[in-house]
Amino acid sequence: MPRLHCSLLTLPADLPLTERLTRIAQAGFDGVQVPLPLVASGRPDFSATVAESGLALSGCAHLPEDLPAEPLFEHAAAAGMTSLNAQVDGYWRNDSWQDARIRELLTLSEQYALPFFLETHRHRLTQDLRRTLGLLDRHPDLLLCGDFSHYTVTAELRAPWPPYWAEALHTLARRCGELHLRLNNGQNVQAPVPTIDAAQRAEFHALWSTALDSTPDLLLTTELLPAAFGYDQLDLDGAPIGDIWTDTLDLIARAPHIRTVTDRTHRDTDAHLPGGLQADS
Repeated sequence: MPRLHCSLLTLPADLPLTERLTRIAQAGFDGVQVPLPLVASGRPDFSATVAESGLALSGCAHLPEDLPAEPLFEHAAAAGMTSLNAQVDGYWRNDSWQDARIRELLTLSEQYALPFFLETHRHRLTQDLRRTLGLLDRHPDLLLCGDFSHYTVTAELRAPWPPYWAEALHTLARRCGELHLRLNNGQNVQAPVPTIDAAQRAEFHALWSTALDSTPDLLLTTELLPAAFGYDQLDLDGAPIGDIWTDTLDLIARAPHIRTVTDRTHRDTDAHLPGGLQADS
């Protein structure tokens, strides 16, 4: 059974933690994903608060190329996280360096009994799709956190996606242990969900379905980020277009394969959609 987590960053940071967790739980999510520093920096009560909400805890992190990886695994394991994904620097390093880094991460994953997923992300070790495919060939045990919005924007992919690009992305999808769910129109990493046309949405849904078919216990994480990260679109006056929490609920309502996850909450997600939008039939 796939699991559904929500990034804690999607909800306003000025809301009390308990309120954010309550909203996430009531929306039908199984867990919450948080950046490692939030747990590791003087918040010993954080994991307990998450546990009291009934939510599982997964982690995400950024690993600069000059830092050791073990502290990330130490903090994640101590926090009781169910998995850890990371954006790993080192794109400009050669294959030998990258291979050594991946072996380090896989060894630590086994040592701490903590599933690890390498995130596909621009400006990171996985910046280049072709090199990432080579990395997977050389490391058959490596699993990805597929954030495919980065590759679709890099290639300006608008439906129908060119066959070579689609085939490569589906190859990566079959090696995912986690997906970061986000939609775009081929130009912005994150676009308001109602603005994505049906053909572009179908390309993403097919990609996510490939990952689900390959990994039945796939972790699905909605990761709509606010304007402070440069992802949320702004109007000419600098105000966010739409609302990323509403978009998050819209996102999981519209994706047919995710509905099997949200159905178990016996909630009518359509009631949360903006402007009378209905989930796809």
